[in-house]
Order: sequence, then structure tokens, then C-alpha cells
Amino acid sequence: MFLGDLIHERRLKKQLTQSELAAGICTQNTISKIEKKQIPPTIPILTKICLRLDLTLNDLFTEFNSIDTATDQNTINAEIALLNGHTQLALDCIQPIDFASSQPNTFPPIFYFFQGYTSFLNQQSELQVFSAYNSFTAAIGDEASTLKLLLNTGMGLIYQQADEPLAEFYFNKNLLLIQHLDHLNNVDLHRVLFTIYHTAQYLLASNQNKVAKKLLETGIELSQKHHFIDQLAQILALKAKTLGKNTPEYAETLTQALVFAKFLEDDQLSIEIEQLQS
Repeated sequence: MFLGDLIHERRLKKQLTQSELAAGICTQNTISKIEKKQIPPTIPILTKICLRLDLTLNDLFTEFNSIDTATDQNTINAEIALLNGHTQLALDCIQPIDFASSQPNTFPPIFYFFQGYTSFLNQQSELQVFSAYNSFTAAIGDEASTLKLLLNTGMGLIYQQADEPLAEFYFNKNLLLIQHLDHLNNVDLHRVLFTIYHTAQYLLASNQNKVAKKLLETGIELSQKHHFIDQLAQILALKAKTLGKNTPEYAETLTQALVFAKFLEDDQLSIEIEQLQS
């Protein structure tokens, strides 16, 4: 059950009017429907309201049941877009999804990664990011899946940005998990390659070039094995950075990366690769 009255109570506690709470998020009428009729809005709106009121989605539902992302194609599309670096497209994909229904209210665990990762990208407070990842942790529990890779990566990025040694702990967990993966579906591949890229970035920044190169080669092999090119350009470009600039392999790797970047119409990455070639 959706607890719209909790939003009402928290709004009053923070001494906000409905219009003030709605500012920049939704209409005042939307807030009114939430509080008076217990009608939840779309996920992006609800997320922003929660952040403004220092609430989590778990606070707003009496029952929390995780569901497989495969049950909703829009959720899958949103996740893939986010993992490929298309944040706005991801938000556009989840905008029309109504996760509230007459059935027990459910949110896919990946949504909490959306919340945490986009908050991180938008340089929101660490409290907001950690709150989302705590919910993500609770949602996936002890489930052994590629969702664990996303959690480790999200946490690792926070600590890496803060230059904290805990970053190494989370990225090392990724290295161990990746070694034992099998039976990957399409969504799993996106998660694994996203994890490989960011873990290798950390390793490269930590002067662990050989380990980073080996990990990136794992990503390249996975992409080739599954005929999967969505993240291949950025992985190849990062691999080049692990090589000596005056080596034939460096030039060859960048050439391959540029071919895929142009094929994928990734103009920004193409420019970055061309700069590395000059």
C-alpha cells in the first residue's frame, strides 16, 4: 500500500506548502492527489519528492517486493540506456512506467541503482547516493547475480571520487565475481561490460595497467563471443590507455575503437579517440 499521508506529514514537518514541494518537480495538483487520494506519481517524480523530503521509496510502501527487470521492457530499455551512458534516455524510458497498481506495489531492484547512480552523476549529496544504494542492497539481498556488480561499481565510484581506500575493496569484489560468471543474458552483458569498464578505469588510475588490460580484454572477448558491440568502443579506447603510445598495438586498438564509435554514432567518444590518435 502506498503511504501518501507520510509525504503529507513530512512536508508539514519541513514547513513546506504543496506548491513549494512541487516546485521544479511536478504540479501542486499532483502533490494534492498523493496526499489526499493516495495516488502515487511516476517513478522519476516520486524519486525527486523523496529526495526533497529525505525519504526513501521503502518508506512509502507497506509492502516491498522486488521483481525481475525482464517483466517490463521499458525498465530493461532504461537500464541499458543508463549503462551505455545515455542518462536522459534512461529517464525518458522509465517516465511512463507506472509501478503502482491494484496488485501489491513492486519496484524492480534496478530502480534503486538508477536513483543512486544518477544522483552520483548529478553530484548530489553522498547521503542521497548512499540512501539509494542501501535500498538497492536490501532489494537484492544475498542474490548472486550481476546486480551485485552494479552495487559494487556504484559504491566503488563514490569512494574513488572521495579518494577513499574502500574503493579498492569494492572494485576487487568485482574482479572476483567476474571470474565466476556464466549463462549471461543480454541485460547481464550490459551490466558486466559496464562493470568491466569502470573497474578498469579505477585500476588504470591506480597504476595497475596490466590488471586493467587483462580485464578489458575479458570485456572484448565477451563482446566478440556474443556479437555485442554496444560498449566495445569505450572498452577498446580504455585498453589503448593501458598500452605504450609508441607501440603498434596502441595505434591498432585506437583505430578499432574509432570504427565502433563512429558506427555507434558516439560523436563525443569519437572526438576523444581522435585526440588520443593525434
